Amino acid sequence: MKYHSKTPEEWEKYDEEKEKKDYIKKMHKRRQKINNILIIFISILAISLIMISKYYFPRYNLGFSILLNGISFSIMSEDNYTYPDALNINVNMFNTKSKPEDMKLDSFRFKIYKITKSSSEVFYNFEYPKIIDYKLYPMESKKIFDLKNINPLSKIPNGKYIIETAFNYNGRKIRLKKEFNYIHSIKYNIYLEKGFYTENERAKLYIEPKNYSAEIKSINLIGDIEIYTKKRKLIKKIPINLGYVTLKPLEKKEYSIILPTIKKGTYELYFVSKELNQAVYIPFPVTDKVERKLKNVNLSVDTYLFYPINETFKGAFYINNLDFKKERFLEIEGYTIRLINIENNTIFFNYENKDKRRIYISEGGKTLINIILPEPPVKLSIPGNYKLIFTVFANENSLEKDLDLYVGISQ
Repeated sequence: MKYHSKTPEEWEKYDEEKEKKDYIKKMHKRRQKINNILIIFISILAISLIMISKYYFPRYNLGFSILLNGISFSIMSEDNYTYPDALNINVNMFNTKSKPEDMKLDSFRFKIYKITKSSSEVFYNFEYPKIIDYKLYPMESKKIFDLKNINPLSKIPNGKYIIETAFNYNGRKIRLKKEFNYIHSIKYNIYLEKGFYTENERAKLYIEPKNYSAEIKSINLIGDIEIYTKKRKLIKKIPINLGYVTLKPLEKKEYSIILPTIKKGTYELYFVSKELNQAVYIPFPVTDKVERKLKNVNLSVDTYLFYPINETFKGAFYINNLDFKKERFLEIEGYTIRLINIENNTIFFNYENKDKRRIYISEGGKTLINIILPEPPVKLSIPGNYKLIFTVFANENSLEKDLDLYVGISQ
């Protein structure tokens, strides 16, 4: 067996390489130790959070919505209601799974209580101790409880309220909770006389306070009109003092302000009332050119294509901007809305508006031209096929949109 010695240079190189390897091993061990400590720390933290959540947030009591075994349960309610709004509140279940679920619900309780400075008092209470059996199909939503149908409530006292519901689902306890406010207050609405203005015109702004409360209220109509650019730069601030006004419940009054001229641009206009801590916003478009040709726009209608017989007709009618890069400043000469019964070839409903009107439409946006509401009712009492025709007229051309509707007996 032969032995080979190393030169001093070789031994030096060997020692350097060994030192590097030892350093690398040492660093690796240190990192592994740090990783192990982190894993242990994260595990302890996770266990602690689970224990804390079980103590402070018991299972099935996690707020107004919960998902359990693929079934979602939730309280559906607005956060704020304003007098005289009806309380549109329901308890809902939804099957997120791809297979049906046999639902067994029992011991259902629902209550609303009011929060005061010193205590709380039950405002509404409902209990249904019987068992409810229901097969909830995939992606099906079903109301468990609907306050509006069971006991319509509106015009309730001002204040903060809590909704609580509890019931058993297949032997498991479900508890849900949600808060809402019912507000009695004066609120402002503002609007411009025209859809947009030109640079040489002084805009007319209307300020409309309305008393959304059950009591007579007085308010000092004082505040500031603030006009900002799109980049939130304040360019005008106009102090307003219209004096005191007294309003009966649901009464409103209208006041007008003439604004100074302003150069071309699309602005944000606010009326700020410090007394009521309110800021009401509307867009304020100003242009140097009025369009009178209906180009790169179309019409659309939101309505039902099928109506049960004797149902009330309703619909919303829009002009849409097909240009996603350019605002539109259109002036129309009027519009018509006609509903024709095809079998009888008779006009069932006819509305005609010949007022000249300015329409501002943002880039790629749409603007409401007319809305037909259930009041006054347009009752569809004759069954059959109908043609709905919406036409807008301008100085140089016109646009038309038609839809086929059917009125019949629902099965």
